[in-house]
Amino acid sequence: AYSGIKLKKGVNKSIDHIIALDNGGLNEIWNCVPMVKSYNSSKGTRDMIEWYRQQEYFSEERLTKIYAWIEYAYEKWGV
Repeated sequence: AYSGIKLKKGVNKSIDHIIALDNGGLNEIWNCVPMVKSYNSSKGTRDMIEWYRQQEYFSEERLTKIYAWIEYAYEKWGV
């Protein structure tokens, strides 16, 4: 979701919690996006926006898509 890299089945991929669980984020679909495993490790529990804006692969377009995903998934499957 963050880098635009196409993830291959079973290779170097993980699920990122946009708001880290340690920071009060929920293990819900609207808080989860696919991510390169090593990038997820570098993000850790950091704030998504602060972390993402510092990355060389930052994209305003992908950030907009992440926000659209959060809204869509929350409306479809949220409380």
